[in-house]
Amino acid sequence: MDEDRTLLGHGRYPDAGLLAVLARLAFLGAVLAIAVAVFLPVSMVPQFLRSHYLEHFAAYYVAFLAGLAAMPRGQLRRIALGYMAFATALEASHYFSGAPFHPLLRNWVADMGGLMAAGTPIVVERFRRRFRV
Repeated sequence: MDEDRTLLGHGRYPDAGLLAVLARLAFLGAVLAIAVAVFLPVSMVPQFLRSHYLEHFAAYYVAFLAGLAAMPRGQLRRIALGYMAFATALEASHYFSGAPFHPLLRNWVADMGGLMAAGTPIVVERFRRRFRV
């Protein structure tokens, strides 16, 4: 019997399927949007939320979910470490260009919070799965 590769079927979804391509584009768009927003002057970056830190949190939350969708067979830990390195490199680039340390640290903490908030339900579900009979 042939493998069911339809969207709602039980088989494996094709790597070149429409949703897979859209997930990769969303991942690329999220990472590029974060990088561009970091290096643009503050006056050119649109304000989506009232808090600057909530914007950092939300950006990394959405980007992490897009990364998980774009790399469905990737290890959660590896994807998270990639985003942590990305956030650290962006904030460090601001520090080395002369920005004060404490606001950058707060930005980085908000970035890590977004990553953790997006990844925690997955980790908890994997933990709970171990106890099912």
